[in-house]
Amino acid sequence: MGKTGCVSGHLAILLPGRGYGALGPALRLPRLAVEESGADVVELQYPFVPAFDDPRAWVSLAGFVAEQISAALSQRGPSRVTFIAKSLGTVLLASLPSEVPLPPSVNAIWLTPILGQESVRQGAIAKNWPSLLMAGGADELHEPEHHNAVAAALGAASLVLSRANHLLEVPGDVLSTLDGFRALTDKVLDFVH
Repeated sequence: MGKTGCVSGHLAILLPGRGYGALGPALRLPRLAVEESGADVVELQYPFVPAFDDPRAWVSLAGFVAEQISAALSQRGPSRVTFIAKSLGTVLLASLPSEVPLPPSVNAIWLTPILGQESVRQGAIAKNWPSLLMAGGADELHEPEHHNAVAAALGAASLVLSRANHLLEVPGDVLSTLDGFRALTDKVLDFVH
């Protein structure tokens, strides 16, 4: 397979959540924002999502994701990559092996990151990429102290939508949900420009 190249030199790679695909607004809007900034976009799809208590299957999935990222980078040859990861995608991104050859410029958008897991916190910090962390304040998986610690360690931009859940929606309040998605999109546009 020959290189297709990135017209802009900027490639965004989407790592979706468990049961939350690239068409969900928390991923779709950041995708549109990075496309508007000139990036090409590759969406990863997982062949399976393992049970939480199956470590061998998690290692297999992480290896598959690393191979897909390596292939996309090899095929496109970007000089800049932006990872956009949501929930499960943040777990996989944090575990991306250092052997994956990355371009000189890498940044990451961590959407509803699972920072309650030490491996995700440590992986994100170890990457030391310029980052944007976004979460819902009403998300049962959001842990403010870990979010703030990772943001501080990375010098990351941060947005917490106070009433939003793990989907970054405010249940029963569509206008607040739309306001939150507007704030999310504005933050992404600022981050990628």
